[in-house]
Amino acid sequence: MKTTNAYFRSNGYTEDKIILTSSGERCDLSKLPPFLRTLLVMDGTVTKALEAWFWEPVKVVPLHIKPTKLSKTVTGLESDIGDKALQREVTLQGCNSDRIFACARSTVLVKRLPKEIGDALESGKIGIGGLFREQGLETYREIIEFDYFSVPNSNDELLDHLNGEIISRSYQIWVNQNPAIIVTEFFPLEMF
Repeated sequence: MKTTNAYFRSNGYTEDKIILTSSGERCDLSKLPPFLRTLLVMDGTVTKALEAWFWEPVKVVPLHIKPTKLSKTVTGLESDIGDKALQREVTLQGCNSDRIFACARSTVLVKRLPKEIGDALESGKIGIGGLFREQGLETYREIIEFDYFSVPNSNDELLDHLNGEIISRSYQIWVNQNPAIIVTEFFPLEMF
């Protein structure tokens, strides 16, 4: 089987409809709702796609935004111990319905972003994709893994906002040909 990023680097479809999740389980993409498949393989702004699908404005609700210095390297970011980073956890929530369509967790390597973008991300008022679009910042996104699981009873405050089966994807956002952000988005299957 191919690695996750090899499937969707240049296509949104794969003949081999079964992919391996990050935990090694088989996931049949053809059985997922079509819009959710689209969200999983797209490299654009998820918030804008959710607004069009659910036909309501979607707001980014920050749960945690924590500036930190990395105590270990972050896989996929080519970071160093001591680098300044932002740890972000947000929900994407319907402004009219208050439904949570997705949650996201990200690690932002601040040194790889223009200062005004790092400052805006720290304020938490806008999503990463929306901010990059508004600022006209050229980026490249590469999907690095998928996962499929049921929400555990845990102390994970972010995942406690979701119920049932979850499909997630993780991707790198490259800025100026360097990995700057790792994002993991969690989508509740029941919503789609």
